[in-house]
Amino acid sequence: MNRQRPLFSFALGLEAIGLSVLALASKMYWLLPWVGCAALLAGLAGRWLGVGIVVCIVATGGWVWTLGQNMPDGAILTAHPIGALLIGAALAFLNIHTALKKRDVSPVQLCLGRLAVLLHFITAGVLLGALYLGGSWQRWIALAYAVLNALLVLDCLLRLVGRLYTPKRHWQTLPEPGALFFYRLLGDEWRACLPETTARDESFDLKLAEMWMWPTLRAALPSLLSTIVLLVWLLSTVHELPAGHAGVRHHLGTWESRPLAPGLHFSLPWPMGSIQAVDTTRLREIVLGFRTDPGQPILWEKAHYEGEQHSLVGGGDDFLSISVPVFYRVGDAALHLRSSSDAEALLRSLAQRVLLNLTLRLPARDIMTTSREALRQQLHRDLQAALDERQSGLVLAEVYLRDIHPPVSVAPNFQEVVSALEEKEALLHEGEAYRRDILTRTEGDAKAILITAGSSASNRLMQTEGQAHRFTAMQKSWALGKDLYQWREGYRALDETLSGAKKAIFDESMRGDMPTHVDLRKVLNPDFVDTAPVRPQTLVPRPAKSTDAFDLDIEGYLRADQGEVPAPDFSPPDADNVLKASSSTPTQPPAQTQP
Repeated sequence: MNRQRPLFSFALGLEAIGLSVLALASKMYWLLPWVGCAALLAGLAGRWLGVGIVVCIVATGGWVWTLGQNMPDGAILTAHPIGALLIGAALAFLNIHTALKKRDVSPVQLCLGRLAVLLHFITAGVLLGALYLGGSWQRWIALAYAVLNALLVLDCLLRLVGRLYTPKRHWQTLPEPGALFFYRLLGDEWRACLPETTARDESFDLKLAEMWMWPTLRAALPSLLSTIVLLVWLLSTVHELPAGHAGVRHHLGTWESRPLAPGLHFSLPWPMGSIQAVDTTRLREIVLGFRTDPGQPILWEKAHYEGEQHSLVGGGDDFLSISVPVFYRVGDAALHLRSSSDAEALLRSLAQRVLLNLTLRLPARDIMTTSREALRQQLHRDLQAALDERQSGLVLAEVYLRDIHPPVSVAPNFQEVVSALEEKEALLHEGEAYRRDILTRTEGDAKAILITAGSSASNRLMQTEGQAHRFTAMQKSWALGKDLYQWREGYRALDETLSGAKKAIFDESMRGDMPTHVDLRKVLNPDFVDTAPVRPQTLVPRPAKSTDAFDLDIEGYLRADQGEVPAPDFSPPDADNVLKASSSTPTQPPAQTQP
């Protein structure tokens, strides 16, 4: 081995170490497949292939694990393409220097150098494109290196396995480690590292004893088989209990009293011990009354399923077919395994006995109608008590009475009886509802009358109190000023008496100044007012005597019957028709009635 070979391998090893530290420190996990490829090439160049394969598999597997954990890939820095380009140039220099200095350099060494340089230059170009084009290229670069690593490792492992089945005297005909299969596709310089195909003699294919693997395997076969059998026997001591299960350890024919929690447990090897796993979460079901569960209610008039069982009820006077689904689970795994080998048969026998004891005390009509729910609850309690008494380890989840019916032969008559009872109950409920409705309405009406009477009494009292307060106030006013009070009451009486006509009041001091005759028709009765319309003023007066051209034009416009623009009326309003007549539309005089 020359000095350049360890130097070339040493350079690739340093690159793998540096990239691994950078990937783990900065969380750039996409560099891990690159680390694996550099380590594998360093192992091939330095003749420590086993270390290179292990590092390559671990690094690539670590990157795949980060994908499963959804961990970030990391960024691409400017130093990455520059570093790849510099390392590729250094490796190219070492490769050229090795080829010039040593004439006996292996062609495999030169091909590995070319491959390393080519990969670094391609990686540098891809990294530069990723920096300038943008996007997430890290995962694609890592995936490409992972695929390349898988191909290189597979090629190396297949060559190692083929070497085991080749006699030593033919090993020189096999390619060296690093002479990869795809070299045949890259040109004559790459194919130079592959050995030439030589004719093999017949002994190469026929002499099995010369193969290195067969003598070693034949010598170690008894020990190997014994070791495998021993390991398998020792592995029977390890037991895994999944979630939702409880285990009971069995050793030397006895069951332990303490159940085991889910997890990893150990026992004596088979057949001296074992661990029995019991599912404590699964809900199980048995059905009483039918050999085959129908899965649905059955009509009385129709034929029933095979295996229907009739039970005596009401002291032995009636027959009923009762379908009872029972849902249960294993509560205590140790008690369950120690109590009975067939827990379902035990539960079925106990349930039938408890059901028979309960139904013998009740008539058929009560079981089917009023006492059904109470019977179900009592069956649940008594059956659970019976299971606990026998330490079965079973826990009842629920018990139902799904179907209860008489035998088919008497079902129509029984149905008529039940219908009559239901009609009777319906009539009773209808009468009770009518009674409650009448009582409610009567109570409401009584309360309404009481509330109305109270409200009327309260209103009358308040009115009476108001009138009394009003009379008291009037009395106080009269006491304070009798003359003023009399004048005010007089005016009020006059106003109320002549409420339909308008009135005029004059002061006594105006006597002698007023005319001797005042026409009060307009004052007392507005119907006598002269309602002749007053000619309105116009915004543009008629210039009849003007000779101005503008006035003449306006006069011509008005004479053309174009209309006049009325002027606004600024006169003060006179609601009492005293100052002037109203300008509204004249009212028609009242029609005179014929005598």
